[in-house]
Formats: sequence, C-alpha cells, structure tokens
Amino acid sequence: MFKHRRVRTAVVLVVAWGALTGVERWGESAPWPRAVQQGLLWAAVVTAAWWFADWTQAGRPQPRHLARSRGER
Repeated sequence: MFKHRRVRTAVVLVVAWGALTGVERWGESAPWPRAVQQGLLWAAVVTAAWWFADWTQAGRPQPRHLARSRGER
C-alpha cells in the first residue's frame, strides 16, 4: 500500500497506539495518562514485530547495505 517501509511502520505505530490506548482505557479501566503510556508501550512491541516480519518477508528487496555486503546490486 505504502511504498516506503518507514511510512508503513509509522502508520502501524499510530494505529496500534490509538487502538491499544482504547483497550487500556475502556477494557482495563485505566486512567488516561496510564492508558496512553501502556498503549504506546504495547504499540511499540506490535510495531517492532510487524517491522521484523515485513523486513524478513520472502520476495521483498533487501536493504541496500545488505545487498552490497553480499555482492548483489
């Protein structure tokens, strides 16, 4: 959908933060400041896992620094 991995990662982070903050606020009945902190923490975990899966997905072009170290162009 988005061409650049950084943009996709930022979108995943923002969407996950909003969703998980809502879960913490209404599902766990946490006060807003705590819900925002916990939502950001879990959003970072989700985003890191998503980024790793996106980066290691088969058939995707490798980052340039990895391609150069393997002698590819």
